[in-house]
Amino acid sequence: MNPRQLISAALLAMSLLAAPACTDPNPGPGPDPTDPGPTPLPTDPNDPNNAAKDTDCDGLSDKIEFEAVYDGSKTNPGLADTDQDGLPDGLEVGVLKPVTGTSCTITPDADVSMQTSPVRADTDGDGLPDGVEDKNHNGKVDDDEPHPLLLDTDCDGLRDGPSTSSVKGEDQNANGTREANETDPRLFDTDGDGISDGVESGATTNLDEANCKDIFRADVNPSTTTDPTNPDSDGDGVSDGAEDTNQNGGLDQGELDPRTSDASGPAGQVCTANNLRLVSFQSEEGPDIKLALPPTFTEVTQIKSGTDVKGLVGYDSTSKIAFLAFRATPPANSTTALGDEEELQPAIASKGTLTNRTHQVFKTWEGFEAVQVFYDHAGSTTDLKRRTDELVDALVPGSTGRLSSAAAGVTGNFRLQTLFVHRSNQSLVVVIAIAPLAGVTGGNRNTPAAFSVKDLSDGSALAQFGEPTAVQCERFQLPISKVDFLFVVDDSGSMKTSQLSLATAAQSAADSLNASSLDWRMAMVTSAYHLGTAGNGGKLRRFTRNVSKVKSWLMENSTCSGTSNGTCSLPTAPESAPCPGDTSEGVNGGCWVGLGGNGSEGVLGAARKAIDDMTPGTEPTASESATLTRKDATIVVVLLGDADDQSTGYTTVSANCGAGGSKDKAGSDCVSIQTFAEFFGTRSEVVAPKNKTGRQIPVHGIVCPAGQACGCDAGKTCNLSETSREFNPLPANGGQRHAAVVNATGGVLGSILDTASIGASVDAIIADAIGNAGYKTLKPPIGASIKVAMENVRDAAVCTASGNIPRSTVNGFDFDGSARTLSFFGACRPASESTQVAVSYQYWVDAVKDPNGGIACEDDPNYNPTEPDHCTGPLLGCNESGTQCVCKPNCGDSCGSGARCDMTSCSCKPILN
Repeated sequence: MNPRQLISAALLAMSLLAAPACTDPNPGPGPDPTDPGPTPLPTDPNDPNNAAKDTDCDGLSDKIEFEAVYDGSKTNPGLADTDQDGLPDGLEVGVLKPVTGTSCTITPDADVSMQTSPVRADTDGDGLPDGVEDKNHNGKVDDDEPHPLLLDTDCDGLRDGPSTSSVKGEDQNANGTREANETDPRLFDTDGDGISDGVESGATTNLDEANCKDIFRADVNPSTTTDPTNPDSDGDGVSDGAEDTNQNGGLDQGELDPRTSDASGPAGQVCTANNLRLVSFQSEEGPDIKLALPPTFTEVTQIKSGTDVKGLVGYDSTSKIAFLAFRATPPANSTTALGDEEELQPAIASKGTLTNRTHQVFKTWEGFEAVQVFYDHAGSTTDLKRRTDELVDALVPGSTGRLSSAAAGVTGNFRLQTLFVHRSNQSLVVVIAIAPLAGVTGGNRNTPAAFSVKDLSDGSALAQFGEPTAVQCERFQLPISKVDFLFVVDDSGSMKTSQLSLATAAQSAADSLNASSLDWRMAMVTSAYHLGTAGNGGKLRRFTRNVSKVKSWLMENSTCSGTSNGTCSLPTAPESAPCPGDTSEGVNGGCWVGLGGNGSEGVLGAARKAIDDMTPGTEPTASESATLTRKDATIVVVLLGDADDQSTGYTTVSANCGAGGSKDKAGSDCVSIQTFAEFFGTRSEVVAPKNKTGRQIPVHGIVCPAGQACGCDAGKTCNLSETSREFNPLPANGGQRHAAVVNATGGVLGSILDTASIGASVDAIIADAIGNAGYKTLKPPIGASIKVAMENVRDAAVCTASGNIPRSTVNGFDFDGSARTLSFFGACRPASESTQVAVSYQYWVDAVKDPNGGIACEDDPNYNPTEPDHCTGPLLGCNESGTQCVCKPNCGDSCGSGARCDMTSCSCKPILN
């Protein structure tokens, strides 16, 4: 007798001895196929008391076992485990309690919705008995178990059990334990290198189309495989997934070969495991937050409400910056990230006056709606750590968990870079990075602190709890990108100071653009452009790379020195500003735009008409035109105005938008916001923009802040009671028209109130333009993990660390988290367009699908992440906590008069006479 038969005989003897106590006689796995199995206990199909008997103590009455049919067969009332898979029959069909009137002790099913076949040892046919997959025999799919109803639990294209002649498998010896040479049937990527086990093994067929749609990836070249149990198959120090940058199993152009030791050049300098830039991770399940931080954040504390963790607060003593991150229910009046910020802004302002606010709406790497907002926060004598604690007090009132009492030793005023992520109407996550204003602005804009603050708030540092990361290595060449800026400036009487402030900011903008790899030009029209009237109507101040010329358009009393081919009188440096001298480019000989424009400003209408006139533009191989855009250039529109748009048609305007309008409310005659948004293009990838280029044109705005008064007559106090103020619809009346278009197109929205706010707005707009023109990574990088090397730099005498390019917007690289792009500056730009560049980084893997943290009814075998209620059919529903699929009371009243509800199996059983 073989060992398996000895075990079976012993189990049979134990079952007979234990029969009077009705314990499970068959707790182990099924017998050898040649073994007939244990002898059933004696039963009588004609016993009238069978409904109250459970001879084998499996949780099913003898009556049910004699009558019920499963998969064309009946269970044996004398065998607790009919199919010998290691699970009692009752557990497999969802029994929760012993048959009434018996003395049996059973294991209740921990998940009645997940039922296996009691007459088939391997319900899903994956080569693993049900009892091996449910290794703790509790009837539930636990985190460390494959699913007994799924052939391919992890959707990697490999069968959960042993390989067959045509399908590769994972658990080759079918023992439920992962051996060193086996892949894990529960893990899509066993070795964590970023490539699925199926792609590494050459799988090309989705084994479960219903459950694995949009998850399974086919190997594009099954003849070349790597080791799915070794993250670095060729041993060159670069993980397989980092070498196969799109993780498709093929060797594509620019990729390293995961089967050959080829990590040399720039890739060898930044992509090998010992050269990666380290980050640390802080995560909390309660608030569903995971943060990637530089290792210098050595002080991180939980924010708690009672025993519930609400978020985290941390401090970096090296860079002197701090952060707080928490999750809350969105404010009652908000359904958007921008609305969340507007509702919470007063709480932030309660700890220090807010100024120089700019914001930009975008989608996070996971696809959640978000807004990044910058503020300057007053508090000149307040310590950084105490200000951080004050913000926690304001935003998470009544909570505990603050930074240590030792002072940071640096004080404000402060720069707050904030992120509001509206995951759902039940889940808002807020991240606020805090630094002394002087430490991250002006000459300190290129400090490690400034970049660390940026990475914290741009969305790249935030994920949901439980989301894993992988390593990426990308090699690329960077062609020069082109950007054509169109400034649309209000030329009405209240704009003199604002125009001059924009001129002041223009030099800084040009310096940033010249330090980048961009080929840029600027042109300008006024808010009267589309009206076609005298002055600036229909007049374009033509594209130029001369910053003095741009400034001349904005400086009071700058006039042209002659009637043709003259020079603007202002500015005189850094170079002269040529001008036509006639009216072909507008008033003052094409220099200062002046203040004689229409008082009913139409900045959006002017922008639309100008874009129509200068597009589709010149071909890449053609000579540039000063009046047309370039087809291969990105177009960027920047609005500067203290009044909202009042365009009523393609070439008309009307005060306050006509009928029913006032200074605080738009009338009914203006061009709709939707029309403008559709023209410039929204952030939607579904609807094509309606402009002649067919591409999205971001619209940025430097405008009067929402709810405030601007443009009042000289000597007047500019508030909402001042009748001379400009048209600016209040939030309660539908809000600003131009702001809605800026938000829809993903632009930056800043304030026109003073020189500082205009300067901050221009800085943010130029940074966004540079970022969007950079190299777009294949995956969503964690900003703090990025490391870059370059074959040849523009100036090796200045950029001396080509194997580790510094983070700098003077001489180095920068990363834009919302755009997912890399940009290069100064001496550290690539020497030419053919220069080889390599970047390594860690990236997030979007593994958590529930925006509220956790998968509702995740154990439902019919789980579908696209459905709001994962329990299908009339019988099933989520429990009160939304964590499990259960039988509805009385089977949802769906059984009818001839049947009864069997709650243990959640099925309708015929009423037997």
